[in-house]
Amino acid sequence: MKDNNTNIESLKAEIAFLKEQLYESNSIVDAIKEGDVDALVVNTNGTPQLYSLETADYTFRLLIEKFGQGALSISRNGLILYCNDYFSKLIGLPAEKIIGNYLYEYFNSMDNFVPIIEALKYGITTHEIVFKTRTYRKTFPAYIAVTDLEPTVQGIGIVITDLTEKKKHEDALIRHQKELEEKIHELNRINANLEEFIHVISHDLKEPLRKIVMYNGRIDASYLSEGDAKSMNVMKSAALRLNSLVDDLVSYSSHTAQEERTEVNLVDVIKDVTDDLEIIISDKKAEIKIGKLPILKASRVQMRQLFSNLISNAIKYSKKDSSPLIQISQIDNSEAEIPNETDQFIKIQIQDNGIGMEPNHLLKIFTIFQRLHAKNEYSGNGIGLAICKKIMENHSGHITVESKPNEGTTFNLYFPIL
Repeated sequence: MKDNNTNIESLKAEIAFLKEQLYESNSIVDAIKEGDVDALVVNTNGTPQLYSLETADYTFRLLIEKFGQGALSISRNGLILYCNDYFSKLIGLPAEKIIGNYLYEYFNSMDNFVPIIEALKYGITTHEIVFKTRTYRKTFPAYIAVTDLEPTVQGIGIVITDLTEKKKHEDALIRHQKELEEKIHELNRINANLEEFIHVISHDLKEPLRKIVMYNGRIDASYLSEGDAKSMNVMKSAALRLNSLVDDLVSYSSHTAQEERTEVNLVDVIKDVTDDLEIIISDKKAEIKIGKLPILKASRVQMRQLFSNLISNAIKYSKKDSSPLIQISQIDNSEAEIPNETDQFIKIQIQDNGIGMEPNHLLKIFTIFQRLHAKNEYSGNGIGLAICKKIMENHSGHITVESKPNEGTTFNLYFPIL
């Protein structure tokens, strides 16, 4: 009997406890239904989970503390009400020593604070400010974003981004830019001096050479022995060759400058070149076939020099037993033929049936003064193709060569599509 009474009392106590819990639960549910409590109920696998405002607030605070930026809330007069750990590290003080101070105390210039607050009225919310630290006596640049929290909360929210590394990169970029400009200026000065030097040297050399050739021609060879006459011819030939070298050097240096670009019809340019080379074309019985060619934005003078050098080069290195055949035309769909280039190009080919070249010579021919044959075999100073390369570089283009011995040579010109 005593045991039954004990069980009944225990059950009554448990029922009372359950009623109290049910009452509290019903009160919370009613409050949520009536909007008195902000909460969210999520049903997960049949189990209801309640997320209250307190939970969300904790998550938000945790997020702010983990921010990779400084975060503060301040009153309208600048009193710091809250700061996260990141801002504490920026300033070099614990949060409890920062809260309760005024934000402008950490500005390098305290006068910047009022304009920032006033700017909120006009929707200006971002600024660059220099902060100062308390413990390290240093300053750092920062980008701040200001948000007016009223009327929800009496205060202002501020997010601070440290710009120290960004400013370092910007300063380094400016420094490198200045160094580059100085180097370009120095290079331009050297180039100008070099051009002036070449023209002075050419004038000083050509005048005595002209006199050597002139007075050599006045000597009556009939009064000279066979050996002396031969020596005079060697001297005259050497003087003429040196004169030609000086002319080529001046021509090479002149193509370092950027000339004004106009629309150039390459068909007309090549016709002018063939007129200039009429005698050598006739003597060699050369045939020049001109295919479809574009109109380019280029220097007409340099285009004329370019094709003059390439055509005369093809005629010069022709086979002795056959007439030179030179074919010039545009090759379509060739944008992808230049390695490591993403730009598109117009490709023009100059193909001949001459003596060709060995593969190991192909990389040498665009080098100034580079000759592949003896002087008594072929004339020239080894400058013509170097000039061609420089002209193509002036036009942001490329020149390449393909050749096989006794099968001819093909020069490829790549002009960028502007």
